[in-house]
Amino acid sequence: MSKKTISLNKILKFQDIKNITMRAFNITSQDFDLKYYPVKNVIKNSGHKGHSAGGIGNSGRKYATPSLNVLYSKWYASRDPNWLYSHPEYFWEGLACSWEVSAPKAGSNIAKELLSPKTNKYIQSHPHMNIEYIEPIDTFNLEWNIFDWGAGVGLTTLLLSQNFPKSTIYYSGTPCSGEVKFFKEAINYLSAKGFDFSNIKIIYLKDHDLLPPLDLLVGIEIVEHFTHPMKFLEPLLEKVKIGGMFAHSSYWNSEKKMPTLGHFLEYKFDSFKGFLYSDKDIHEGKSSINLPHGSPGISAAWHKSMKNRKWKKLKNDPFFHKPVFWQKTIETLNCVK
Repeated sequence: MSKKTISLNKILKFQDIKNITMRAFNITSQDFDLKYYPVKNVIKNSGHKGHSAGGIGNSGRKYATPSLNVLYSKWYASRDPNWLYSHPEYFWEGLACSWEVSAPKAGSNIAKELLSPKTNKYIQSHPHMNIEYIEPIDTFNLEWNIFDWGAGVGLTTLLLSQNFPKSTIYYSGTPCSGEVKFFKEAINYLSAKGFDFSNIKIIYLKDHDLLPPLDLLVGIEIVEHFTHPMKFLEPLLEKVKIGGMFAHSSYWNSEKKMPTLGHFLEYKFDSFKGFLYSDKDIHEGKSSINLPHGSPGISAAWHKSMKNRKWKKLKNDPFFHKPVFWQKTIETLNCVK
């Protein structure tokens, strides 16, 4: 299959992100530059303050969002999502996450893994692992119903639209500050440049029940924003057809690597509880003994829950290891949660 997927930088650049934000919120270029800007001479292991190019190891970001700095201490003390997600500055967190992580990595990989799985460099370099492939699917000729759940500013939705042009792409933003407003302006801005986004349908939280049966549910960096994710995910998983897929990516351990907003220290997936910090972490002084800790880790608990629900984890290793594809089977319908 000779077709190639359309990457994020084929659709827009950072200057376009700036222009769209300025138009959506009626701010000046100077206003934007104070909120979000590239970090020069990034040293990934040094740790810039705030949600920027800091962090540890290879987890650093190349852009700074200084207005988020004042949010961290209150978030860590309260873990109050209602306060955080309604805070006007939280928009910059969603924009940074989508531009730097969600869209160019996991979002781009959705179509890439389906269209050209055998070009996966990791698989090519590890032939001894005998990794199974997803059979190639021509995403450009599919007529699927795809729901990009909790898509924030919508950069992953734009990618899906261009790589699944004959499919219907449903977008649902979060109630967070300004994300849907940004997305609508992005469509207007890019449409004027000649892009066709007519296959996108914007829906709202109250309309989730009206979604058609889904061929693909996408959840990129959204599941981790709920302490009890299955309560919110359950109705959407029920919408997926037998044989349909759930493309999922969550950076569960982000808070161990860099300042992080909107994530929690423990999660409950059905009857399975997962913790960010282990007993070993407490012993090594990586967290306070007064904070939640234990085992298993969050990812392990999540996987146990999905497998307990009889979703089949497709045995491939996607680019950058994200997203993971879960497939709905007949057994899924008969499982006891």
